[in-house]
Formats: sequence, structure tokens, C-alpha cells
Amino acid sequence: MEAWSETIARLPASFHADRDELLALMRKEAILHESPTQPVLSRDGTTARWILNSLQVTMTARGAELAGRCILELLKGFEGRQLATFGLTAVPILNACIAQSGGRYHGLLVRKERKQHGSLKLIEGPIDPDEPTILVDDSIASGMSMLQGCQTLREHGIRVEGGICLVRFGWYGGYARMQEQGYRVAAVSDIWTDFMYHMENEPKPIANPTKLFPALEWSGMQAAEGLHPAELARIALREFITSGTLPRPPQKLDSDYPAEGGAWVSLRSRQDIYLRHARDGFWVFPGEETWSAPEAVIRAAAKTAATLPREQALALLDDSAIAVTFFTALTPCRVGELDNDRYGIVVRSLERSGWMGGALPRMPGMLNEWDQYQHARITNAGLASFEPHEILRHDLVKAIEPGTEWQKSGVPATTGVQPALKERCIGAPVAARARDLALARIFGIAPHTAPLPNTLLPEEVDSLYVSVYIGGRLRGCFGTALKDLDADVAMLVEHALQDTRFETGEVAARDAVAASVSILHDRLDLGIHSVEDVVRRIRYGVHALMAVQGNRYAVYLPSVASRFNLTPTAFAEDLLGKAGITVPPYWWTRFECTTWLSDGAGERPVEGSFAPESPPAELTALIERLAPLGIGYLLRHQRTDGSFYTRYDPLQDQLYQAVDPPRLAHAAWVLARAKVFDPRAGAAAARTADFLLGMLNESEDGLWLSHADNESSVAEVALLLLAMCELPVSPAREQWAPRLANALWARIDRHGCVHTHRNRAAATDPFQDYFPGQVLLALATAARHGILPVEECRFDRPFRYYRHRFRNHPDFGQVSWITQACCALWRLKPDPRFAELAFEIAEWILQFQQAKSGAFLNDHQTDTPGYTTTLYLEGLAAAAALAKLTGDAERHCRYLESCRRGFSFLDRLIIQERDTSVLPNPAFAIGGLRQSANKSAMHIDFAQHYLAALVEARGAV
Repeated sequence: MEAWSETIARLPASFHADRDELLALMRKEAILHESPTQPVLSRDGTTARWILNSLQVTMTARGAELAGRCILELLKGFEGRQLATFGLTAVPILNACIAQSGGRYHGLLVRKERKQHGSLKLIEGPIDPDEPTILVDDSIASGMSMLQGCQTLREHGIRVEGGICLVRFGWYGGYARMQEQGYRVAAVSDIWTDFMYHMENEPKPIANPTKLFPALEWSGMQAAEGLHPAELARIALREFITSGTLPRPPQKLDSDYPAEGGAWVSLRSRQDIYLRHARDGFWVFPGEETWSAPEAVIRAAAKTAATLPREQALALLDDSAIAVTFFTALTPCRVGELDNDRYGIVVRSLERSGWMGGALPRMPGMLNEWDQYQHARITNAGLASFEPHEILRHDLVKAIEPGTEWQKSGVPATTGVQPALKERCIGAPVAARARDLALARIFGIAPHTAPLPNTLLPEEVDSLYVSVYIGGRLRGCFGTALKDLDADVAMLVEHALQDTRFETGEVAARDAVAASVSILHDRLDLGIHSVEDVVRRIRYGVHALMAVQGNRYAVYLPSVASRFNLTPTAFAEDLLGKAGITVPPYWWTRFECTTWLSDGAGERPVEGSFAPESPPAELTALIERLAPLGIGYLLRHQRTDGSFYTRYDPLQDQLYQAVDPPRLAHAAWVLARAKVFDPRAGAAAARTADFLLGMLNESEDGLWLSHADNESSVAEVALLLLAMCELPVSPAREQWAPRLANALWARIDRHGCVHTHRNRAAATDPFQDYFPGQVLLALATAARHGILPVEECRFDRPFRYYRHRFRNHPDFGQVSWITQACCALWRLKPDPRFAELAFEIAEWILQFQQAKSGAFLNDHQTDTPGYTTTLYLEGLAAAAALAKLTGDAERHCRYLESCRRGFSFLDRLIIQERDTSVLPNPAFAIGGLRQSANKSAMHIDFAQHYLAALVEARGAV
């Protein structure tokens, strides 16, 4: 969502000339100050220094003319031509707009109370119930009047598009409430920027509050040259605490450090590094004053010292280890350009000056870039979910006081033990040796690999765990602290093969045997914590965790989370159960973990519980590789009656079944289109369509698919209609397709809003982001297939309605369906508006595609990125097809490249032949799409959506 200042800046020079003149008049005449003869009361009855009295200007000829011209310019961003006011204050503005509009606009007056005589009307004026309405007011403060006016209009069957005012009283208040409810809002001016900052005795903006330093008094002493940053910080802290002065900065530190983006100083207890005594510093935003690295350290130290309790400051300083964090220049970026393994970030509001927050890389409790982004934006900056903001990323260097311990998190993962263990020359030989020893033990043959030298692994390695798989089933898993590497591996293999916790089985061939090694390193004793607290101190799915109480203990490798599809809390709770620990206190230890798998195909690193390989480089090769996998998975999971098993847990070999009409209808549609890859898909689609037709129920309130476990909605009706459009002409299609289409038309009201459920109580607002796009897509497709007469299709109002919703309340749920609907509408009628909206949505979602993986970050799944990437690829592939149809070569190429990168990510989550060594039932698993790297569960619609995206992409190439 664009910030107000950006919107205003883009308007033409004529608007700014009128606005400047209007502001001059209002600053002079429209501010009513409190005085002994002129009391001023706020809405709550308290006295105020001044109020805005716009009528002093808008009731004059020139003031009304200028206000009308400014409002008319802003109205160009709205669709409606019906204006309204709530109450009387904005009547002069409304009249000025109507008089100067050349007949484009007419007006309504919404009374606060119904007229008690005469017409008894609550709304005066020529009402057009089909025209979107814009409320006009002189100001928006709390927003109560504006929202009450909206409610009154809606109760009279009038659609409110949004509101416009002369002056907004900041963003956070009524203006934000209007935006939160999906209204378009515009304002000519802002009370802070355009009024209060020009008034005496009123607060001025603080753009960067991190640069508010305590009084800095430089002493006569200059700090020595070549100091370590933490040493300089300690000197500055001590002098500031004892004398209130600071040493003058030296010219150089012991090395070159970047400080273009700021610096922070942190003090942590030497006895408990999780106990932070103080931390403060500053950021430097683009265009602001910067200081040398030495001066940056001293300034950050002064801020940190000022946060220490005065009486304890020196004692805390002596008890603390010190670290100085330097930031490179803050660079604006998109969500998809974040990298939690490398960059720190700062998020700041574009609406509220001084509201900002940051997050360092690889912090405990933050699994990925989305967690990092949300922590900076919501937790630390305190921004509203829809608040316009900017993201700035930076590299960082953390200078830790020599000889002290510090957390391993909060710094980039570019150096250290973990990157080294991911090198093939280190990790792969250990896994290969473990499998070789397992084969030797099972088949009674001599090992063919050489013993592992003790110098192979870094000293920081704490322990090693070996898991052996036979026929895809886990045969056993054991671990030990390392003493003698090769002997330890041999011992662990032996224990794993004798593990009584798992079933045994006959070994038919060498390729049936696999082994993985998990190398635990960088041990960190977390101490005593509750379950709720400890999950905030680990990176779920990345860290191994040990629970200890007395002589009871247990360790969970990170792969346990994906094997059993555990939440972070369940991961810790199950670990306690494994250890037999039932009551607190719980002592926890965290480990970094690197895992390698060795099987008949060789050695490769493991992500979660699987070891993916590099995908094909070309989009066409990806389509050819993945489409048969998706079709095969769906065919194997289709039941004889045409329904599907709904979920499969591949590592537990566990199936689940239920009847879900919307997902079944989607499967029928996807399979019907997938016949371009495999004719068997068409036959499978027909079976599912027949199953769904048996659910049809026609009554007074329409045609619905009824099932005991489902709340009837337009989703299954629309998706079944789409399936029937793709299936061959048949008596069933002739009978039901037109009736399904008519049932959908009946759910669209006069304003274009789709009523999504048979039971209106079930039709909550979030469904508006999904189901209406399905309805528009189905109706446009039906018209193109001759099921509906094209001349009777009335798409303009629903299109405008949902275009407005996306532009003013964008949501991830809208991406796939609205974009596909736009493509279908354009094929029916090449209206440039359809392409414009599809491209607008595509550009919006692209900002969330990760540069490093091709996945899409989002708030639709808690462990993003994962299967939801399929949904956005459907929309992008449709946009690519539309770009091809409209001759937009640049977009066509860019969107297809985005699809290629997205499918490359999905390739890592789609189970393939490479994974058979860890699968108990490959026949049922291959082709399924896992939820994420940390969850192995595969729902049937995950495969449906990635197959649908492949079908769309094939048509766009």
C-alpha cells in the first residue's frame, strides 16, 4: 500500500499550486486558538489549545473553489461518481466539487439523525444505488464520523468505495481504520506535516530517534590508536559513567570496520550470556550524517551507558562482556531480497515518523526470513499489519571482546563450523563410511572405505548421530560424544542395527541400505527454561535440542520435527516425554546440526528429513520432470469412487481420508486440464466429476453441492463448472453446466460482491479473497466454452469490486484466483483493464519471491516458505500467458523466469526417486509435495496446485 506522501508527490503541478494556496489560507484562517474569550473543547470535553475550523475557509468563494479543485484531483483515483457527506461541515466542499466537475459527480447528504418532519429522510439527494460512493469530509481524526457515514450508506444498499478529506489527523487513527476495512482513503493535507510543524510550541518530527544521543561532552583525552572496538567501548562506557564525558575518538581501530549504517554496543553477563545488561546504539539511514567507526563506537557506548541504572552501572560494566556490532550502509530492498543467513534488517514506517525496528540474522526463535521480517516490523517497530513501510538490509560485523564467550546467533552464517561441515570433502566421507560399515555388517563383507582420521572434523564438533535405513524404514539411530571418529562411527552403526525400538526386516539388496550422519556442534547450554521460553531460543527444524533433569536426558535431532510433523512446542514437549521428564525444572542444551545422507546414489546434505538434488535449469525441463510426478501421485491417491485420500505422511506411511467437495472439484478441474500431459488424467477427472454430480442438491435457495461435513459454498460449484468446461461434451455437461453457471450468477449482487456461502453466517470476510476469483474464472471460462451466452455476461461490476478490494486491501489469497480470472476474462473480451490488474497483482507478489531460493514468503503458512509457493505460481503463470497474449515481451520473460525459480524450489519439496532410500512406501509417496522443509505431511491439494501451476506454465511458454 502506497504511503500518503508518495501519493501526493505524484500529483500534477497544478494540484500542488492549488494545495499550497489552500494551505496558506487554512493556516491563517482555519486554526482556531483557545483564548479567554474563545474556549476550545475536544470531543471528549477536555480543553484544547486549538482546533481546525475549516468552514472559515470553505465558506468563502476562493476557499471553496480551491478545496473543490484539490478534492477533484484526488477523486481521479476513485471509480465512483456519487459523492456524499455525513453532517454539514463538508457540504461547502461537496458543492464545490459538484459545481466544478462538469456534471461528472452528484451528491448525497447523510444526516446524523433522520429528519423529524417533511420527507423523514436520512439521506437526501438523488440516490443511484448502483454507483460506488465516496464520502467527503473536511477532516478525518478518530474516523468515527466517516465510519458512521459509511455504515448508514451500506444499510441503505449503497456501496461505499472510500473517503476523501481536506486534512487527515495523522495516519494512525481514523485514516488507518478506513484502510484496515478496505476503503480507499485520500487526503489533501496532513495535520502534522502541513500544520503543526509550521506552528510554534508544537512538537516537531523526529525522523530517526536512534540518533537522539545523551549530552555528549568530549574530554581532553583522546583514546589510543589501534584499539579493539570492544576495548574502546569499555573505555568510553567507564568514562561516561564516572565523569559524564567521553574520550575523543582515535583515527583508527585495530582493523577497518564498516559503520555507514550505524553501530550498537551490547553488554552481557560473563556468567550468563543470555542475561543482557544493556544494549543501545543507532542506525544511519540513507542521506543522514555518518561518523567514522571509532566515533560510532563511542556514540553507541554513550547511549548504552545512559540505559544502565546509575547506582549499579560500574558493577554491571565490570560483570559484563562487550560486543560492538557495526552495520554497512542500509540499503532499501524487498521482502524477497532478505536473507536471514546473511543480512540484518531495519523496517520503518512511511506514515509515522520515528516508528522503526530491526532484526539481526539467525536469531533464536526466528526460523527464516519471514520470521525476521515480522519480528522487525511487528514486534520491534510496532507497525500495523497494513502500514506502509520500507525495508532496509545491511551486512554486519560483530566485534566481540577478546577472550569472552558470546552467542553464536545474530551474525551471518558465512564462516565457522557449519559452512565447513557442509563441504563435501568433510561431511560426505563420514556418511559414506557409516553406510559402508552398515553394508559390511549386514552382508558380512569387508568395508571398502578407509578409516576416518580424527582430524577430519573440526574441534568444535560435540557429538555424532548415525541413522540406518533398510528398505526405506528407519532401522535404528544412536549417538555419542566424539572420542575416536572412526571407532565411534563403527560403534554407532552397530547399535543402530541392533536398535530394538524399530522393526527389523530382510535386506534384499545393497541399494536398500542407507545411512545418515548428524554432526552436532557449537554446543550451547541454555539453562533452565519453560517449554514456551525454550522454543524462542532455538531455530526450529535447524537446531538439535537436549533436555536434562538429573540422570534423565534425551536428544532430538532437527529432523524429528519433519518426520513427525511437530510444531515447535510439540517438538520440545515430546522431547521431555522421551526423556521421561514430567515436571519442571527443565535444563536445555542447544546444538547446531549438519546432516549428510549416503545411499546408492551417493552422498548429499539433508534438509529436514530429505536430501534434495539440483533441479533442471530450464523451465521446460522442469515442467517435463514434475508434471508426470504430480499426475502419478493424484492417480495413485484416487479412490475407486472418484474421491481422494486427503493426506499422506510419507515417513510414517500413514493415509488419511475425508470428503472435501471444494478440493475434489479442484482435483477434477486440474486433472481435466492435465490430459495434455497424460490422457489418463482426463478419465480420472471424469470419475471425480461424476462423484461430485451425485452431491448436487437443488432447492429454493439455489443449486449446491451438499455433504454432511461441508458448509456449502460457491467454491465447489465454480470448480465443478470449470471441470465440466474441460471435460468432453456429454449429457451430464449439457444438463448441469448451464445450471451451475446460473447458480453462480445468482450469488453476485448489484454491486458486484459475491456472496460466498449458502449459510450467510459462514461467509466471513477472508473467503472474499479466494472464492470470488474462482467464480469469475468459472463464469468467464463457461462463456468461452459456449455454456453461457457471451452477450449476457455482466462482468464489469464484479471485476471493479474485486479490483478495488485488491488495490486497497491486497492479500496473498487473491493472487492465484483473481489473476487467473483476469486472464480468462481477457480471452473472452480483450479489455486492457483485465491485463492491467493481472500485471498489478503479479508485480505485487513478486516482491515476496526469495532471491536465494525462488520460494514465496507469506503469512499463509506458519512454516513459510513451502507448499503455498504453488498458489502464487498459478497466478504468475496466468500473468505470463496474458503478457504473451498482449505482446508484453518483457513481462512475459520475467514472469516465466519467476516460474522457473519457483518450480526449482518446489522440486526440492516434491518427493522423487532420489528419496526412496528413506521412504517406507515409495509407490504412495513419489510425486507428493511436502508442506515445507520442516514438515513432511502431504495434502492432496498440494499436488493439485503444483500440477495446476505446471499446466498454466506450459500454456504460457
